[in-house]
Amino acid sequence: MRLYSLRIGATVLLTLCLLSTLAIASAAESAFEVESTIVKVYKDGLVHITQTLTIDELNPAIDLTLLSSSVENLIILDENQLAVDYQLNTANLTVFTLGATHVSLEYDTNALTNKNADVWTLILSNPYNLTVFLPQNSTIIYLNQVPATIDTSGDELSLSLNPKQWEISYIVPLQQEDQNGDTLWNAFPLEYLIAALVAVIAIIATVMLVILRKPKINVQKILDRNPSMKKEDIAVIEFLAENDGKAFEAEIRKKLPDMPRTSLWRLIRRLERMEIVEIKKIGLENQVKLKK
Repeated sequence: MRLYSLRIGATVLLTLCLLSTLAIASAAESAFEVESTIVKVYKDGLVHITQTLTIDELNPAIDLTLLSSSVENLIILDENQLAVDYQLNTANLTVFTLGATHVSLEYDTNALTNKNADVWTLILSNPYNLTVFLPQNSTIIYLNQVPATIDTSGDELSLSLNPKQWEISYIVPLQQEDQNGDTLWNAFPLEYLIAALVAVIAIIATVMLVILRKPKINVQKILDRNPSMKKEDIAVIEFLAENDGKAFEAEIRKKLPDMPRTSLWRLIRRLERMEIVEIKKIGLENQVKLKK
C-alpha cells in the first residue's frame, strides 16, 4: 500500500513538471511573432535582411535566431524608431524589448552566398517564412526544392520560402542583350549616343552654375542659436554643411567612425528635437538634412 502511494505521488509530480515545462515553452513562443522577413540579394553577393516582429510588451527580452552568424550593420528599432539594446552571440540575438510592442531589425551579411565561375549560390536555413529578392535580371538554374511562390512579374525575381534548408543557384548577366544576341551598347545608334553625351554635358554645366550661385549654409548662425551643443553635434552639422546640407546616416557614420552606432542615432534624434535637422526615409536609408 505504501509503495502504491509513492508511485501515485511520483506520477503526480512528474505530470506537474511536464505541465510546467509546456507552459514555459508556450510563453516563450508567444513572447514574439515574426511578421515578415525580407532577404534582398545584391549582385556582389551581399545579402540585406529586414525583419519585423510583434512583441509582448511585458516580456523583458526575446531570443531570435539570425540567418547568419556573421553579420554587419545591425540596427534594431522599436515602434517609435528608437534604438533597442541587444546582445549578439554568433547567430543568437537577445533583444531587450521590455515596453516595446513592435521591433524592426536590419543587418548585412556576406556569408549566405558563394560564387563558382559565373554561378552564384544562396544557402539558407530559415526557421520562419521569408521572401527572397534575387538581383535584377538574374536567372535561376537550380533549386533544391519547390518554393511556395515564384514571382517573375518585375525585373527582380522573388521567391516565397517556407521554413526549410534552401539552396538556390542563379546567374546574373554582366550585360543585357537584345534578341539578336548583341549588347544594347553596340546596337544603340551612334547619333543617339552623341546627342545623349551633349545633353549630359549641358545638364552638368547647368548644375554647376546652380551650385556656384547657391548661397552657402551659415554654420556659425546655427551655433550662435544653440550655444550648448557638444563637439560631436558641431562635427555633424559642419559635415552636413559641407555636403550641401544633407547626407545619409551611413555617410555620417563613415565620417565619425569612432562613435558607436547607437550614440550617433541618439545624436541625430537630439538634433531633430532641437529642430536643427530633419530626417527623411529614402528607400532603406535615412537622409539627414539641415533645416533652413
